[in-house]
Amino acid sequence: MGDGVDGEGEAKLEGSDVVFQTKHMNQHLICSLCMGYLRDANTVTECLHTFCKVCIYKHLAEYSFCPTCEVSLGPTPKDRIRSDRAIQNIVDKVFPHFAREEAAAEKAYKGGSESAKGGSDATKESEAKRRKVMQTVKDKRKEKDKDAAAVANKICLTLFPSLDEKGEHKVPRLLQPYLRSSVDATVKQHKLYLSKKLAEDHNMKVAIGEVEFVVKGNVLRNEMTFGDVWKQLWGVDDNSHLAVEYSINKEK
Repeated sequence: MGDGVDGEGEAKLEGSDVVFQTKHMNQHLICSLCMGYLRDANTVTECLHTFCKVCIYKHLAEYSFCPTCEVSLGPTPKDRIRSDRAIQNIVDKVFPHFAREEAAAEKAYKGGSESAKGGSDATKESEAKRRKVMQTVKDKRKEKDKDAAAVANKICLTLFPSLDEKGEHKVPRLLQPYLRSSVDATVKQHKLYLSKKLAEDHNMKVAIGEVEFVVKGNVLRNEMTFGDVWKQLWGVDDNSHLAVEYSINKEK
């Protein structure tokens, strides 16, 4: 396996070896967060996208969705992450020098000044190769950066039904209660969304005028944006999902 295959063809079988150009594997072995080859690969169980362990855990410290497809990972997103030895083994086999160099660098770090020099050289060589790979995916990184402003204008919401005196739900729960909303989306727009989801999930017909949204005991007005709700009622320093309680009043 390696870069020594001539031409732009597909993988070739040479004896018992499969030979291919590594650039054809890059998109499957690169972490989209750091744009380097996967280190300690971890995969999202909901969508099977894979990232470096350090990268995905850093992302989930701030967000609760997959950074690639933005599928919601719920209130405890780290529970949806699993170590992926299968992918990491592929990386280590296709690029064995990375694993050797990192092991040498770690050993040098623990072993003293003389071996530290060798470990430092190995680390520099490894990083040089990683920078080369990063250059080939530079355009993709730029596209993600362009989307950063849009992501910053999103709010994570949780829609859950109110409880009655017995502590039971007055109306059914949504099958997917977690969603991301634009800060400019209005309460009325999300009431329409709730009405459609109740019809899809439970075949329940609900008019927008029958829906009531409450946040921390405050009834939300239709014209309010969720940016206003977040700032005025939830608190800009609270990074958890904005919890919106809904109820249905058929007498309206």
